[in-house]
Amino acid sequence: PPSAGQNSVFDEVSDFVQSALDGYHVCLFSYGQTGSGKTHTMQGSGNGAMRGIIPRAVEQILSQAKSMQSQKWVFTMKTSFLEIYNEELRDLLHSMNEGTSKQASSKSKLSIRRDKSGKSYVEGLTEIDIDVENIETGMECL
Repeated sequence: PPSAGQNSVFDEVSDFVQSALDGYHVCLFSYGQTGSGKTHTMQGSGNGAMRGIIPRAVEQILSQAKSMQSQKWVFTMKTSFLEIYNEELRDLLHSMNEGTSKQASSKSKLSIRRDKSGKSYVEGLTEIDIDVENIETGMECL
């Protein structure tokens, strides 16, 4: 419902995060008219109860990685954030790191490609390393 809090929204989609941890490809697609709350739902605000799906998902992933490290697992994590707006691909990490506006966020025209094995990727999309040793530091990478 429209009055649902960020926590209840994340509870509905947290199984997708676990599926990603289990090795499946997942995608959360936020769709709706301008001003309906898509960005707020995904990103949220602050560090408390208003955190959105993205920071909660990253926290869940880092927490799982930490528990697996005690079993001698080794992780390397990278992330990228992409927005499709008016049929245009936008690199959200590039705009955050460069301090540019959303309209100027694409360093070049991004495009969806397929590699030789048929796997899809976005050419030129910014990817950053996530610190998996420390959850707080890993969260700050974002």
